[in-house]
Amino acid sequence: MNRPLKILFFIDRLRLGGIQALARDILLHNDRSRMEIEVLNLDDGTDYPLKKTLQDMGFTVRQLKGVWLRTPFDFLKYWKAADRFFKEHHDYDAVHVHSGPKNYYILKAARRWGIPVRVAHSHNTGFQSKNPLSIILGNLLKTPMKRYATRWIGCSEMACDWMFGKNSVKEGKARVILNGIDSRLFVFNTAIRQEVRKELGIEDKFVVGHVGRFESQKNHTFLLDVFQEIVKLRPDAMLVMVGTGSLMEEMKSKAQAIGSDKVLFLGFRDDRNRIMQAMDTFVFPSLYEGLSVVLIEAQASGMPVFASDSTTQEVSYSPHIKFLPLSLSAKEWAKAVVNKGAVERKDMTQTLVKAGFDIHSMIDNFYLLYTGKL
Repeated sequence: MNRPLKILFFIDRLRLGGIQALARDILLHNDRSRMEIEVLNLDDGTDYPLKKTLQDMGFTVRQLKGVWLRTPFDFLKYWKAADRFFKEHHDYDAVHVHSGPKNYYILKAARRWGIPVRVAHSHNTGFQSKNPLSIILGNLLKTPMKRYATRWIGCSEMACDWMFGKNSVKEGKARVILNGIDSRLFVFNTAIRQEVRKELGIEDKFVVGHVGRFESQKNHTFLLDVFQEIVKLRPDAMLVMVGTGSLMEEMKSKAQAIGSDKVLFLGFRDDRNRIMQAMDTFVFPSLYEGLSVVLIEAQASGMPVFASDSTTQEVSYSPHIKFLPLSLSAKEWAKAVVNKGAVERKDMTQTLVKAGFDIHSMIDNFYLLYTGKL
């Protein structure tokens, strides 16, 4: 094939979370002479900055206007809009759905209009909604998601098994393609560390870090409980959190009990690689994860990382990562963090690349997947 492959990434919305950040990094590092990637999303009524960022970089971002799934009645509108879209745009070599089973119809419409490669990509191991009916519906929709996809992939074996069925990888039905990062951005740098710590006013502090959306999945309530226990052991401790989300104000209120001078809410930052340089340790007690890009990044910075054992351990490549059960008390988590303390930070690039977490390897695997060589 002399021309580049034409690929469509479907992402339900462009608020900046883990999937969106990963897709952005793929677009940034992709060789456009080999693959041209466009983005399609739904319309939840918010104009996210990431859309403009991608457009300013020369990427095509398309949207199903006025379509968002709030009630079961919205599905009919969604289906009609998806059919109209692919009637007008069906020259893609592959459609790649970076979303959960409720968006299965993108794959069905793509099949109807003759798009040969249709990828269902599992990025998680649980539903974001706690609504029992939404969970039941989501599980039912996994069946058409699998039916209309020609390739099943996930960021981890756990993510594949959650979406495609237990032992889906072992039985050869699904394939793991590890998430990747540009490790050069996260290599520890003393000058950057000092610069950021001065900017944030934390030069002489023991800095506990976290990056993640303020949603129930990330378990910020427990994180703050852990930090409150850390302060009892290390009065010089500071908690630095990067992210936005619906629970942010609630967590700010909870943090008041610890002390407003002890917790920094930095909001959205597109320089989390710099912020991680300023941290001494990283705490990530998520209720579930597919394969967290943030954990890959935190390890790449060389600092100690403490993650819940609800997170797939396929993410591990650093000697300084430890998985703790959420059944342990906040006090026990705090003891583990403080006992480890800070460590000498080393360049983790070669270790990361060898473990398969390099962004270029991920893109190569996507190309092989789309061309039927993987």
